[in-house]
Amino acid sequence: MLKGLLDLHNLLRWAILILLLINIVRHYTSINKPFSTSDKKLGLWLMICAHITFVVGIVLLIIDLKNLPSGISVMQNSALRKQYVEHPFAMLIAIVLITIGRGVFRKNITEASKHKRAANLFLASLIIILAMIPWDKALIPGM
Repeated sequence: MLKGLLDLHNLLRWAILILLLINIVRHYTSINKPFSTSDKKLGLWLMICAHITFVVGIVLLIIDLKNLPSGISVMQNSALRKQYVEHPFAMLIAIVLITIGRGVFRKNITEASKHKRAANLFLASLIIILAMIPWDKALIPGM
C-alpha cells in the first residue's frame, strides 16, 4: 500500500507540473481574450490534482512519522527536516497559490488582469514546487 501511495504521489507530481505549464502558457497567451470554459476546466483539473497529491502526501507523511524511530530530532537533521517540514509546508503554500489562481476568474476585474494574476500565481507555485521536489528520488513511478 505504501509503495502504491508513493507511486501515485510521484505520478501526480508530473500531472501537476504539466498542467501548471499548460495553464501558465495559456494565460500568458490569452491576456486580451475573455476567460474561456477551457481556462476554467484546466484550472480545475490542476487544482484537483494538486489537492489529491497533497492529501496522499499527508497520508505518506503520517505513515512515515509513525515509523520514525524515537529519539531522532527531525529539526536537527537537514534531510529529515526537508522531508518532514520544509517539503510539506512549501507544497501547502504552492497549493494555496494554485487554488487562489484557479478562483481568480470570479474577480470583478479586467480579463487581462485575470489572466496575468492567474499566470503569476501559477508561476509562483511552479517555482516553489520545482524547488522543493526531492529530485534525488525516482523520477518515474515504479523505477
